Amino acid sequence: MSEKVTINELQHRRSSVFIDEFVDRYSAMAISWNGGERLHVTFGRDSLEVISEPIVPDPENPEKATLGSGRSTPYRNDVAALTMPLDVAEKLAVTLLRMVESARSRERAESKK
Repeated sequence: MSEKVTINELQHRRSSVFIDEFVDRYSAMAISWNGGERLHVTFGRDSLEVISEPIVPDPENPEKATLGSGRSTPYRNDVAALTMPLDVAEKLAVTLLRMVESARSRERAESKK
């Protein structure tokens, strides 16, 4: 027979693909997966990629040049996509709402000082 073991803390270990990124955008959708409903959320941030900048000679000084207006393209940098069961998504939603309310309360308290 195995002996019952009680743990007092749950250690966290980072996955080999763990990410720690700033995000300010998300795309969410519900999907059916193996007969169950899941929520899929892709997190990212909007970025701008500079493609090129022309070198513009200074007409008054042949040894000097500046960079002119370049070409750039905007894009969404997707940094993580997570799929979760509905019960996990619901608990996450409630937790996030509580955290937002606490943060807003702290902001209000600080603004009154």
